[in-house]
Amino acid sequence: MVCTRLPAIPVGAALFLALPPAAHATPGTPDDACAAAVAAADEAEHDYEACKKELQDRIADGGHPDRSELQALADAEAQADATASQAQRACGS
Repeated sequence: MVCTRLPAIPVGAALFLALPPAAHATPGTPDDACAAAVAAADEAEHDYEACKKELQDRIADGGHPDRSELQALADAEAQADATASQAQRACGS
């Protein structure tokens, strides 16, 4: 079973807001790469949180996730971590 996307609070926005004002420059600059990286990190974090919530809800209902579901959660977490690191590098922090 593959995790579906459910609403979650993205942390990419928090990362973006934590950057110094110079990181929020005009379009057409290297900061476009920063914004794209933050958007990708935001989406990956959303996917991870949705997957995690889906499994938590299933467990709360008495279900037991199988190996593939746990692997999907681990993969989603790894993707969220990787894109967050890429965003930090792209944004210079």
